[in-house]
Amino acid sequence: MPEPSSTGPLRILAIAPTPFFVDRGGHVQIYEQARALIKLGNALELCTYHIGRDMPGIPTHRIANVPWYTKTDAGPSYQKLYLMILLFFLSWRQIRRFKPDVLHGHGWDGCWIAYALYKLTGVPFVFDMQGSFTGEIVAHGYAKADSLYFKFLKWIERRTLHLGTVVTQSEQMVKDAIRDFGVHPDRIFHTYDGVDTEDLHPGIDPGNLRQELNLPPDKKIVVFLGLLKPYQGVDSLLEAIRILVYEMGYTGAHFLIMGFPDEDKYCAKARELGIAGYATFPGKIDYQQRKRYYALGSLAVAPKLSPTEGDGKIYDYLAMGLPIVAYDRPASKEILGDLAFYAELGNASSLACALHTALTDEARAAELGRRGREMAVEKYSWLAVARRLMVAYADVIGRGGK
Repeated sequence: MPEPSSTGPLRILAIAPTPFFVDRGGHVQIYEQARALIKLGNALELCTYHIGRDMPGIPTHRIANVPWYTKTDAGPSYQKLYLMILLFFLSWRQIRRFKPDVLHGHGWDGCWIAYALYKLTGVPFVFDMQGSFTGEIVAHGYAKADSLYFKFLKWIERRTLHLGTVVTQSEQMVKDAIRDFGVHPDRIFHTYDGVDTEDLHPGIDPGNLRQELNLPPDKKIVVFLGLLKPYQGVDSLLEAIRILVYEMGYTGAHFLIMGFPDEDKYCAKARELGIAGYATFPGKIDYQQRKRYYALGSLAVAPKLSPTEGDGKIYDYLAMGLPIVAYDRPASKEILGDLAFYAELGNASSLACALHTALTDEARAAELGRRGREMAVEKYSWLAVARRLMVAYADVIGRGGK
């Protein structure tokens, strides 16, 4: 991949077709990228949907209110087609006022909007690819792999990846884009994801949170934070807890499974599996408060199933010095290397075994947590991510958007 010199302070218009800000991983990435880019001296403004909450320090512009659209969780929706049109016109107005040097399109629909605006205005753009387009469609049940509709979507994916410069947080996505879609290596930049290691660190005092959540005082707490959806591995995690308790006989852990939107559904599933006494579902966690919840943990779990999609929670876990149990998938191994207890991808029995090892081998768990914290500080700061983005911006500006 190319390594041109980064340019000086820029005016950046970020286009985020999502209900920014909601407390979930993709939004954290958008927010922290923006904060870090502003810290480097850039002027950045953001265009997004009508719903969500404004975040301090990020000038935010929203489309006109669409009262019947209230979806805040991730995933496709046919209603996004008209929201894209509204966001296109909002962004066009802001281009005329703000006069940005570069557009940053988040996600696939963000790329399509940014590309259309580039053709209209000449302002160059980068496409921030946060996951596979067809992979997301299949994961959310909108298409079946190898169907005619899937093949059509694959064609769209290929065409999109050739519209302009791509930035992404996963080395595996870089490799897949080059190998499977013919993207030229000098048109895709690996920027990594990041974490605020000054805000998240070992030793944070959770206060009375353990008592407020009614967590058992005599058990190790295993933390998970993410969207509560099958593709995030939540169903697999619950089955692994059942195996851990009833087949392996380990009852010394309690699982704090944080997130939304289906916390009631998963709480009911835990009851069906007979593990309700071993899991707590507090629902949506305020982004600014998540560190207090992490501080309760002796261990963290990252059971995401998508082979290539990034997983921002892992960076948080590393910064907190938590030992991590994860499925053995390329995107996780890229971040963690050998600093995790791995389970066979999608295998709940293997996940239960990895959890059991991590919970009982305390010396190894402590060592992995310590080394993970060191790696987070050295490699994954948000300012380092922002500097890599500046290199991509300099390249696309130098090309004139071509």
